[in-house]
Amino acid sequence: MAEEKKPKIDLKARLGKGAGGVAPPVGGIPAPPLSSSSGVGSVAPPAPGALPPPPGMPVGPPPAFGKSSVDPANPYSSPGATSRAQPPQPQRIEVDELTVQEARRGARKQGLLAGLVVAGVVGAIGYIAGGALETSKGRQKSVNDAKSLASDVTKSRDQLKTIADKIDAGRSSLFKDKKFPEGLAKELSAINVDFDGNKLAGVRFSGFPQETTSTLIEYITQVQALNDRKSAVVGLLQRLQKPILEQLASGQKTSINFVVFFGKQDPAKNPFAMLAQLQKPIEAANPSAIALPAEFTATDPITRQSISAPKYATGNLDKPSAVYVLPKSIEAACPSETAGSIAQLGSQLGRVLNDIRGEQAAPGGDVVTESKPGLTDRADKLAASLIRVQ
Repeated sequence: MAEEKKPKIDLKARLGKGAGGVAPPVGGIPAPPLSSSSGVGSVAPPAPGALPPPPGMPVGPPPAFGKSSVDPANPYSSPGATSRAQPPQPQRIEVDELTVQEARRGARKQGLLAGLVVAGVVGAIGYIAGGALETSKGRQKSVNDAKSLASDVTKSRDQLKTIADKIDAGRSSLFKDKKFPEGLAKELSAINVDFDGNKLAGVRFSGFPQETTSTLIEYITQVQALNDRKSAVVGLLQRLQKPILEQLASGQKTSINFVVFFGKQDPAKNPFAMLAQLQKPIEAANPSAIALPAEFTATDPITRQSISAPKYATGNLDKPSAVYVLPKSIEAACPSETAGSIAQLGSQLGRVLNDIRGEQAAPGGDVVTESKPGLTDRADKLAASLIRVQ
């Protein structure tokens, strides 16, 4: 095998053209290379037998002081340029459009939330301030409403007193003087106690004590019940005026309407008396001077036939005869419809008076009858309570 030819090393070409010759070493120490015209030192080969320089140690003299080995045209072409840090290159950062939109929405939500919080705080402050102002206005309205209601209650109390006075006078005329109060119905119709539920429309009760409110509602209910009872009394007065006037007129004189027939026997032969109504009443202006007819004519209540009998004078009662019946006893035993109506009217009049004036217990501490305040007393207490509302 032919030996490979080793390339011939041209030291001049490696060390640079135009370099001067190398002086022979003295004492075995190689002489320093001479500088070339290019400024780059040439390195002489080591002498035979001499030790080579350690690795990494520069061979040759250091560059001349004050001269730079950097090419001004290309500063990065110097031997040390490769070890310098390169300047940072600009980098392009790409952001997804969806990420941008989500970031915008997040910022918008945060801004909206912050705005809502601020608005809530401002609204709360305004609500508290406005609530305090509204409370003050409401309380003042409550006081004004209470005063207005107190005035209306006082007016209704005066109307109640007027009704009581007129009813008291009418009842006294009917039962004491035996005269019908003809103008009472018209007078009562003209008076209406104006205090109903409409008085509470729009009223502010924030400052009213609970007891005052309860008394107010109770008073309204009782006043309306009394108005209804007064209307019933007016109806009775109008309906009973004519029959009561006739009965009162007849009460001034004696009117005989019934007689008792004697002289009859039942199937067992027992005598009995029969009450019958005269076909024509007997009128007597003077009860102490009653003129009776010699014979009474009446209607048999059983057969509805006309019967007659002579006036009883003396003797046995086994013979047909008749005597008249005292009118007061008939009225007491069998009250007429008119008499019952008068009693009903008197009861209604007394009830209205008790509702207005109240009921007083009997002297001596009657356990059954207790004192009950009337509407006039309730009105006075209610008006005083309303005036104290603050």
